[in-house]
Amino acid sequence: MKITITLSTAERIALRRFAAMTGKDLDDAAHLALREYLISSSDLEPEYDLGEDTETAGSA
Repeated sequence: MKITITLSTAERIALRRFAAMTGKDLDDAAHLALREYLISSSDLEPEYDLGEDTETAGSA
């Protein structure tokens, strides 16, 4: 899904700083910021990428 939002000047500057800090373009930085917020507020469950070489403890 693609959405359009209106940002204040301060929000645009913060997003540009976040994009530079993460090495992402503005769209990807906005996506990452929203995702991280939703995870931190418990509205989105984090996805765990367990590859074949990932060590796990215990058994199921």
